[in-house]
Amino acid sequence: MSDLRISGTGLPVLDSLLGRGFLSNSIIIVSHQPGSYYRELVFRMVTNNYDDKFYSILVTFRFSIQEYVDRAKISMDDNQIFKEITESSPSARFSVIDCFNISHDEEDSKKGTIHYVSNPFNVDNLLSVMAQVRESVPKDKHVIWIFYNLTEMSIGVPEEELVKFCRRAFRYHKQQGDLAFYFLDEKAHSDTFFAKIYQLSDVFLKFIVEETSWGLANGVQVIKSVFPFQSKKVYYDIKGNGEAQFLTNKPDRKAETPTNNGLFTKGHMESGKTDWENSKLFRTRITRLDSLLGGGILQNSIIAASYQYGVRTLEAFLYIFRDKFDEKTHVIQVNYHFSPEEYDVRSKLLRQKAEIHEFPAKSFSTGNLSVIDCFNIKQDETDNERINNVYPLANPFDMDKLLSIMTKARNSIPEGKPVFWIFTDLTDMSIGIPEDEVLKFCRRAFRYHKWCGDMAIYTLNEQAHSERFRAKLYHLSDVFIKFLAEDTHEGIDTSIQVIKSSFNFNSKKTKYILDEKAQMQFAVD
Repeated sequence: MSDLRISGTGLPVLDSLLGRGFLSNSIIIVSHQPGSYYRELVFRMVTNNYDDKFYSILVTFRFSIQEYVDRAKISMDDNQIFKEITESSPSARFSVIDCFNISHDEEDSKKGTIHYVSNPFNVDNLLSVMAQVRESVPKDKHVIWIFYNLTEMSIGVPEEELVKFCRRAFRYHKQQGDLAFYFLDEKAHSDTFFAKIYQLSDVFLKFIVEETSWGLANGVQVIKSVFPFQSKKVYYDIKGNGEAQFLTNKPDRKAETPTNNGLFTKGHMESGKTDWENSKLFRTRITRLDSLLGGGILQNSIIAASYQYGVRTLEAFLYIFRDKFDEKTHVIQVNYHFSPEEYDVRSKLLRQKAEIHEFPAKSFSTGNLSVIDCFNIKQDETDNERINNVYPLANPFDMDKLLSIMTKARNSIPEGKPVFWIFTDLTDMSIGIPEDEVLKFCRRAFRYHKWCGDMAIYTLNEQAHSERFRAKLYHLSDVFIKFLAEDTHEGIDTSIQVIKSSFNFNSKKTKYILDEKAQMQFAVD
């Protein structure tokens, strides 16, 4: 389309910051920081005035289109924006380039309106498929591109190559007169990459997140626009229905009172079987934590849990996910830190103090827990035979070998039985592998878990990794939980904070302690 129009965002406050809106052939970069709410505002811009004249093309690295639809359906009850997206996007007006489910065929493939790329990290392959999809769109349509996400693509493509891809893709969009939204996680890229993408774009929006005494405050800032713009930071909240409420000032609350044992209450465990037991939603049954997560965790979620010095993570994980250690679920533990023998001895000793350690021991004794042993490195690489549900690995720092053993352990589980992965710990793995290689492993492993429909938790020591590594891991995960430790004159105060969830989560820092039975007790507000 050659005719230029001014498009509004549907959000008067944002239109005012942009100087009116943006032109219809604009390249819009959506830069977001870990922990920020940005999708609701961006999707509101995309769906504004969406009618029969528009055609959307979604390029998704983030997850498969089936999971995208499932997430939207689960969110429909309380989130109007996702309902609008699914109901306003019939096949006649919507195509997907699926870069998540990589085609195993030598050639790219198509199924209905979903196009699969054989190697989406080959820039020429991806651009070729994008051109094919664009050429199939009726000539009378205005096309909107949603590229989700440059950060995911950067885990497989060097930054210089990624910039060249953007230059070619952006020029192609403008030649066609299309509107394009490209997402990236600001913290996951170098300043040089960030500046070059800024130069190539027409509109640059920064979705920021700032720490307050109670949690995270979300804001948006325009740093580039077609029209004279305001760079003022505007803060906002997202309501339960997905609507944005802009605030006059940065939200803040009075800091919580310093805690002691008298100010803690037990993490209430909901009793009885529930309707969602066999659904796609997992509840921790800890009322306080489920509230922070926005309702729970999807059953095929990848959970990243970062912890700081002084946090007792093992008991906390066992307490939160205790329902996963039952006869219905098979647990696979990838263990770098201890040998299986030492783990067994430690469990026996710890069980004398806290019954929470009974759960994994019981699962292992009944054959419902398997261990991939990355501690006892075998001298003979052929000696990888399974021994009593223990899979030894000759070289656990070889990404292909580790993924092969993980697949072997997964294939040994009866079909239809739910699987829960515990990977302890990415920090141990990173001591033998460069960070970029660890991220490539995570990308492949996380996709494998999702293909199998499994839930997985991956742990890491926050201080042992760079900010870019944590930001990219944040992007790859579905849920990101931080276990924080604050050194006080009385000792170490521990807190838990959700900075990413599939639902409208609460980012409030919530202090907790582990009592003598290793049960979590939360601070009273």
